[in-house]
Amino acid sequence: MSLIDQFGERLQSIRRGSLKTVFYMVVLTIILLVLNFIFGERPFEEIPLFLQPYSELILLVKPFLVYVRAVLVFIFGYLALKTISSIVYTYMRRVTDHPTAAAIKSVTRISGIAILLGLMASIFNVNPATALTVGSFGGLVVGFATQTILSHVIAGVFLLLSRPFAYGDIVTVAGQTGVVKEIRLMHLVLETEDRDILIPSGTVVTQILQKKKPAQAPKPMETVLALDALPRTISVGSTVAFRGRLAEAGTGNPVSAVTVKILERDFGRDDFLGSGTTDANGRFTAEWKAEKTDLKDMTAEVYAKFEGNDNYMQSQTEQYTLTLTTATDRSE
Repeated sequence: MSLIDQFGERLQSIRRGSLKTVFYMVVLTIILLVLNFIFGERPFEEIPLFLQPYSELILLVKPFLVYVRAVLVFIFGYLALKTISSIVYTYMRRVTDHPTAAAIKSVTRISGIAILLGLMASIFNVNPATALTVGSFGGLVVGFATQTILSHVIAGVFLLLSRPFAYGDIVTVAGQTGVVKEIRLMHLVLETEDRDILIPSGTVVTQILQKKKPAQAPKPMETVLALDALPRTISVGSTVAFRGRLAEAGTGNPVSAVTVKILERDFGRDDFLGSGTTDANGRFTAEWKAEKTDLKDMTAEVYAKFEGNDNYMQSQTEQYTLTLTTATDRSE
């Protein structure tokens, strides 16, 4: 089953659970209203007329009405609590593993039972202080029983929200070093070459955390490109050799095994004339068979350019104007 299908199934489960909870509450409310109507309890003032012939039986049962209410509240409350616990489990499975989600489900159910006990005490018209004591005792039991779990869950929520590290980071915590594989509510999972290490979230929050900085990629170095002296006049059809050197700007060290292009600028457009590869000394040679490039005159505005790569920045020379001559020009 794909992740999308699993997500859709869990969403449907949450919706069904929410509808079931609402259904239980509505049914309980209707039943309590019907009982109040039959026995003339508030908001109804007296037994209905059509039930007057059975008033003796109703009055006989009426002293036990409080127990009936308590049982109904407990039954429907417990059914709703089971549904709510399942909703909590389904939702938590989206962000954590099964054991953690099951633990939170149990905590939810125990807390709900403590609340139900408080409601039962109020139904029996118990002294408010006693009802408060029952609820407090239930909360105290839940608190002691789940103190460690809740502390790790809260710490896990803090880690998920604050994100002090990300998946793939190399961290050291509690004397353990590894790659962050998972960030769960209960545990941080570190991956090593031979095993996975589970560190409780509460320990991660309270311990000194060391995160290894990622290796920084070297920045491209500036370069300097220079051409050797060029003849000012060139015969059309002759071969011109452009020679020069490419070096690092700061150190002067040669830049080898890269391509340098010879370009001609014509009305804002660059025409390719030739290229050469630098040797171990950063020297290059590029040849061009001279030909007319400008429409207006017999000149060529040339320059050398290095495009740059991951290690070196691009650079280019100044522009040189070469004059082209033909056999006719020379004869004159």
